Amino acid sequence: MENQEESGLEKITDTIGELVTGIPAPIRKNFFKAFAQLCTAAVDVPVAKLEGKAAEIRAESRARIQILNKEGEQISEQLKVPKEYVDRASQKFASKVIKEQLNLDEIGMQAANNLKNEKYKENKEENVKEIDDDWLNEFENSAKLKSSNEMKMIFGKILSGEIKNPGSFSVRTIQLLSQLDNQAAILFQKLCSQSISMLIGGSHLIDARVASLDGNPSSNSLRTYGLSFDNLNVLLEYGLIISDYNSWLNYSPCIINENMSVSAAICFGKYRYGLMPTDREKYDKNVKLNGVALTKAGKELLTIIPLKEEDSSKYKSAFEEFLAKKHLKLIQIGK
Repeated sequence: MENQEESGLEKITDTIGELVTGIPAPIRKNFFKAFAQLCTAAVDVPVAKLEGKAAEIRAESRARIQILNKEGEQISEQLKVPKEYVDRASQKFASKVIKEQLNLDEIGMQAANNLKNEKYKENKEENVKEIDDDWLNEFENSAKLKSSNEMKMIFGKILSGEIKNPGSFSVRTIQLLSQLDNQAAILFQKLCSQSISMLIGGSHLIDARVASLDGNPSSNSLRTYGLSFDNLNVLLEYGLIISDYNSWLNYSPCIINENMSVSAAICFGKYRYGLMPTDREKYDKNVKLNGVALTKAGKELLTIIPLKEEDSSKYKSAFEEFLAKKHLKLIQIGK
């Protein structure tokens, strides 16, 4: 058990050693703050002292176990409960605490790897705010209960995103994600895989929706893409989409002008596109896209939910046919 603990600590130590010299100081500060609260390793001390600190933690843990055992005996005597019952309850509680901490450590490692693989622009992260204490508390309470690999990956992305840019994910979004059942999670992934979004300045998400093409989602026009009216109601119940299933927004900022530039990118899947007119006289100059719009929480989660190619390919073909009627086509302008 101790060897496993040391092995896990070595992984975290190695990752920290790589990160501390590779990320801007304000982000590094947030990194240490988050990991000091969430993870087993005491990352608020220099890397060289981590192993020594780990030994202290193990010694403190053994001392606490002895104290707990003694208190358990006293409780058993006072309540006249069989000691075996108290021992079993203590073991169950300890097992629960350990499992929750392992979940947090694995999510922490996911976030560490995300930060390690990030490309940072020089002098672009100088004004990063400090990560909020209340946000970290809420994150810890939700993340420790996540045992599936998929949810650990998603929570790891949330943590690394918030470390880089505090305020990227609201407390409401964390609470919503922690409440999703399996059906809602699958439906939301399907929705995200078919979502179109408008992005300004490379990072500012203005809108995200599944365009209804020539139909109305309230009349099951998106059923063929797995988004029936009943399925949309499930997503609405969880606060992931707005109640007007056929709201609209003007996407004309995404039209490529005669100077071959756009005011905003239209995003689909992993790529960014512009809308290229196929006929400069006939094309629709006000691209009004109706459809199922994501809420603020839905848009925050859209950036981290893994997309499924099998869900997006059929819809993309239909969307391109829809655009062709408006004398427009998608032209990739970035990733």
